Amino acid sequence: MNLTKPRLDQFKITGSTVGDVYFPQTKLLLPFDGSNGATSTTDESNSNLSLTIQGSSTISTAQSKFGGSSLYVPNSNPAGVYSSGAGSTIQLTADFTVEWWVYRTQVSLSDDMMIGPLYGMTSPSAPGSTATLFGYYYAATSATEALLYSSSHGSSWDIANAVALGAGSLGTVGQWVHMAMTRSSTTWNFYVDGTRTYTGSLGSATLVALGGYIILGKGWNNTSSMQAYYDDFRITQGQARYTGASFTVPATAHLTSAGDVNKHIVVNSDADGVAIGTGGINQARIVKAWANIDGSQTAASMIQSSYNISSMTDHGTGIYSFNFSTAMTDAHYTVTTGIGSVVDGAQSIPELLIQNQTTALVKLNARYSTGASTQADYDYNTCCMTVFGN
Repeated sequence: MNLTKPRLDQFKITGSTVGDVYFPQTKLLLPFDGSNGATSTTDESNSNLSLTIQGSSTISTAQSKFGGSSLYVPNSNPAGVYSSGAGSTIQLTADFTVEWWVYRTQVSLSDDMMIGPLYGMTSPSAPGSTATLFGYYYAATSATEALLYSSSHGSSWDIANAVALGAGSLGTVGQWVHMAMTRSSTTWNFYVDGTRTYTGSLGSATLVALGGYIILGKGWNNTSSMQAYYDDFRITQGQARYTGASFTVPATAHLTSAGDVNKHIVVNSDADGVAIGTGGINQARIVKAWANIDGSQTAASMIQSSYNISSMTDHGTGIYSFNFSTAMTDAHYTVTTGIGSVVDGAQSIPELLIQNQTTALVKLNARYSTGASTQADYDYNTCCMTVFGN
């Protein structure tokens, strides 16, 4: 059989679609599309969270950045849109990006009016006086700049306490403004229309989500809200989409799929071209974390290579916690382990056991046994683990 090498001009890619490479990490996406006066909206992320528009807020066609409609929030209470199950799905741990478009119609702002989202409330109508309920929010004060408050445990503002977000952080009345808060490692950045107005080291602690509610367009003191329109609200978990002093703001609405990322390239039946396959790889079912460590080292230098591991905790001889950069959806994932080098003699049997697993970490115990009742923890110089799950 003679095989002829095909010419390059015989190959072409057809049917390709543009997507967001970080869409699998997008945990909430609200384009606020709908008819004028509608009181329901849809989460376009894979989380598909349930949403409720409350008070006098509605979908409005009077203003929109993209798609012909937006969320209108009047100066009344309660107001805005909230998700009741977001706290278990969206965990602001490690890196993240929270961004939205806002069109202010209210000129004079008073203290406790929000310019952005509230994260971690115990109920959609809780007043701001119960300050331990909130993980993250912006407040307008003296109509000059927004303030950031953030907590890791819900009893004090231990991450950020009235941190000023800089000149221009309240946006401009009468025009659409893009706002974004990102965290990359321990560095927090706030952007308005792609220009950074604040940067600072506020740590990498996980933001508390005691009640699991995320609300956009609600006043802190439960009596008044900033009158505004909101569009294209998005939370990306595990990824700081924007870093540096500036970036080019999105010119189109946020994409609602990963496009052709990780899809198969398929040769068509006539073998005269290739196309992007529709089956592709289900990103929810690929490996979610792995690590190769040298247990004989200190925790700071123990990791030799890893994926989706932010750090390790050494609990003593042979006991380690692997902390995930991006949390797992739930704790019912699978962990496989292995030990690469046995140094305790032919009679010893090495083991790497699962001691505990949560959405934030997995804890392993390395040990060896020389008999039915003789076991000892041991720091092996090569320990490997892999995590699979949705």
